Amino acid sequence: MSQLSVQATKKITELHKFTAQAYGGEPGKQYAATPSVAQTLNDKIVVDGNWFLQMINIFPVTEIKGDKVGIGLSGNVSGRTDTSGSAERVAKSLVALDSDGYELNKTDSDVALKYSIIDAWSKFKDFAERYMKAVRLAIGNDRLKIGWVGTSAAANTVAADLSDVNIGWLEQIRTYNAGAQYVLGAAGSVTLGSPTFPNLDSLVYSALNTVEEVFRDDPDLVVLVGRNVMQAAKGSYYDNQGDTPTEKAVLEDKKSYNTYGGLVAYTPPFFDADSILVTSFDNLSIYWQETSWRRQQLDNPKKDQYEDFNTRNEGYIVEELGKTSLVQGIEYA
Repeated sequence: MSQLSVQATKKITELHKFTAQAYGGEPGKQYAATPSVAQTLNDKIVVDGNWFLQMINIFPVTEIKGDKVGIGLSGNVSGRTDTSGSAERVAKSLVALDSDGYELNKTDSDVALKYSIIDAWSKFKDFAERYMKAVRLAIGNDRLKIGWVGTSAAANTVAADLSDVNIGWLEQIRTYNAGAQYVLGAAGSVTLGSPTFPNLDSLVYSALNTVEEVFRDDPDLVVLVGRNVMQAAKGSYYDNQGDTPTEKAVLEDKKSYNTYGGLVAYTPPFFDADSILVTSFDNLSIYWQETSWRRQQLDNPKKDQYEDFNTRNEGYIVEELGKTSLVQGIEYA
């Protein structure tokens, strides 16, 4: 059985005291975060996570089930009514309340820290913060992965890709309105570089036309582009334009690639490599229950490691499903 060095033991003890102080609890016991502490933890995950988390909504909610809380305009609100007679002005709903609402699921993020790693890290003065930051980054990355690949919320998760942890954004779009906002490129039906879709501009423009009419001209629409799709689009542009030195210089400017089909393009981390999604950043949300954050840190000498158990209730929400267009299974000529 391994044993921690004196320096490492001191560092892990400091870590436990640091965590207990942050949660207002006792080292070794389970911590239940207050809403304000939970908000601070969540904010740090967003900051220490990858950039895409800072672009979307991360909303605290009080209930495990309820109505969506994102502000997504549902239609027109302006008009006129002649009130000189019996007619009355009728207030129009600013936000369409989706009958499906939201439902959160318990999500565990449990981390093991081997004694050997603690010994190696114990030389760092900022050991506690270095460790906490690594945990926050891991949780943030998993949040995004689940948002893209999640298809179910299993009682016992086994999928290596996290697809059974929660129902993510893309799955909700795929199943909405009998797939009205979703195109699966099968058997060459969506081939970039083909006569039908000669370039990414044409594909994005086609996708935009499946966004529900009321949202189609919204100025906040963007297109999320998978890595393979973006590489194919850039490679085609180099092939067609890259021989001329002046145009080659323009190609090296990343701003040359930031719009397709009239929409600003982004390639989010962990997004499906052969897909595009037209939507707005604020149409994608993660809800978390502000009273559900729990944490416990324990020594497990039987496994030569310290263990850090984290849990919260959270879920993935597309605020306006009609404000989306998803194309997957894109192929390349």
